[in-house]
Amino acid sequence: MAGAAIELQALLDATVDAIIIIDQYGIIERFNKAAERLFGYPEHDIVGKNVSSLMGDEHRGHHDGYLRNYLTTGTANIIGTGREIEALRRDGSTFPAALSVGEIPNTQNPRFVGVIHDISIRRATMAAVRQERDRAQLYLDATEVLLVAIDADGLILLVNRKGCQVLGYAEAELIGRDWFEQFIPTQDRAAARAQLRTTANKTTASYSERLVLTRRGDTRLIAWRTTVVRSNQNHALSFLSSGEDITEQRLTETQLRARESQLRAAQRIAHLGNYEYHCAIDTAHWSDEMFHILGRDFSEGPASYDLFCLNYLHSDDRETYTQQWRSLLSGRESGDFEFRIVRPNGDIRYVHLLAQTARHPENGSLVITGTLHDITERSLAASNAQQMQEKLAHVGRLSTMGEMATGLAHELNQPLTAIATYAQAALRLTAQADTEEDVKEALKQITAQSLRAGEVIRHLRSFVKTHIAKTEPTDLNKLVQDLRVLADADARANSVRLVALLENHLPLVEADTVQIQQVLLNLIRNAIDATGPGMEGAREITIATRTIDDTVEVAVIDHGSGIPAEIAENIFSPFFTTKAQGTGLGLAISNSIIRAHQGALGFRQTPGGGTTFYLTLPTLSGDDHER
Repeated sequence: MAGAAIELQALLDATVDAIIIIDQYGIIERFNKAAERLFGYPEHDIVGKNVSSLMGDEHRGHHDGYLRNYLTTGTANIIGTGREIEALRRDGSTFPAALSVGEIPNTQNPRFVGVIHDISIRRATMAAVRQERDRAQLYLDATEVLLVAIDADGLILLVNRKGCQVLGYAEAELIGRDWFEQFIPTQDRAAARAQLRTTANKTTASYSERLVLTRRGDTRLIAWRTTVVRSNQNHALSFLSSGEDITEQRLTETQLRARESQLRAAQRIAHLGNYEYHCAIDTAHWSDEMFHILGRDFSEGPASYDLFCLNYLHSDDRETYTQQWRSLLSGRESGDFEFRIVRPNGDIRYVHLLAQTARHPENGSLVITGTLHDITERSLAASNAQQMQEKLAHVGRLSTMGEMATGLAHELNQPLTAIATYAQAALRLTAQADTEEDVKEALKQITAQSLRAGEVIRHLRSFVKTHIAKTEPTDLNKLVQDLRVLADADARANSVRLVALLENHLPLVEADTVQIQQVLLNLIRNAIDATGPGMEGAREITIATRTIDDTVEVAVIDHGSGIPAEIAENIFSPFFTTKAQGTGLGLAISNSIIRAHQGALGFRQTPGGGTTFYLTLPTLSGDDHER
């Protein structure tokens, strides 16, 4: 027995962990050397004390109850199991310890042995590991990209907070799931798995864009960069992927491409190109339509300024264009001019250029941006429209002359009859003596009547001949006076008196004389028709001029039956007429002529009955001439 006791003591003293033997009441019987070092008590000071004195507050009050419960019920809360406790040293300090308790068999009274191991270092190590893990997790969660790690079979090993947010799952719900079956659309799974196998054989990161399914049932487009985690034997153990959600980015890019395509189509339809010219380096950026307008091959790139002037500008417009462009370079903020270009195939096009100057935000150099609009069709259409307008106006003048034919024939017939009469008289007088003075008078009358007929014919030819529109400073009083040569004849033939009330010192206007005469003759002709036989009131038409602010008004005033309200709104419509033989073009043509002169044509009731048609034309700027 003595030898066994010696061996037991040697065993207890050699053990690195603290070993304490207690009785059924928790009283300490043995305390080995390691326990002395761990708790700071020599064995003789601690033996006989309750083992709870070595425990912290949390466990001290429960220990004796554990023993009694075990001895009474056999239920082991501590006995036969291990747990971590807070141990108390002699100096009052505490430390974490791992406690294992076992019952010593074959003793008269129950006795127990406890093994206590200081786990301070393990706790610190675990805390450090947890801290590093938490820090790493914080880094993973702080990043704005998805981080997902899967093993070689595709099972999820790791996912960060961003990944959870995008996928719509908590981390615990994701770990261990099959990535491909859960998050890759069915139609893409085979390709995704094949790509993973290819990545396993690569030594560099691979890039891919894949749709992933979310908990909400929608899909997100993710751009992945995947690296392989390998064993020491270079086997692929797992795959770590960082992903960026590019759904909105790709949608924006798609929309941008669509808008750019729409813009190119719109520019092509409108024949409108845009450009940006950097003056300091003589470099330009052109839209596609700029090349189409100029007929330049895309492969040649935008033309420099000198090349554009030399190869594309029409020679007759080169000087004007150069002056306009130089004004932009010298500080003018914007430009708006039209010119002609010549395509490489010799085709001439009319273009309209808009320009805006600005300073480059980085180096302050001058940048000119703007548009180039091919207006060839519009220019040709405007030219054709002008020609048609002139032809239509000519037709209108001929039509007016047709309506005035009776009066003009009478106006010409009178001097011709007088000429014939005086000529016959002159012949008779030459056969008689002493008739020299009478013959001279007859010849004088013949001359006067010839001049009268010639004046009518001159005005008539001037009025009805084909006319090219041309504006010039015009005195409307003089125009009215010249017009009366033709208008008086028609008025007299219809027993109507024509009166002129002309304001003195009337300002000049910019006008085409023949066109304004056409408008006034048409108004006078209509007034004569309105003063028809049987009409009550004065058979008199007044032509009046006056100044109203910065315009000159010419009014034709009749005292006829007026214009009924039901036809007033259509009076200027083409082909609308109340005349049995009318064309309905007179007032429509007159209206277009006055509008082309930046004026207005209208009508109002004449006080006492009848209608007053009037036209207004703007006066020449700053004109205060007295004539």
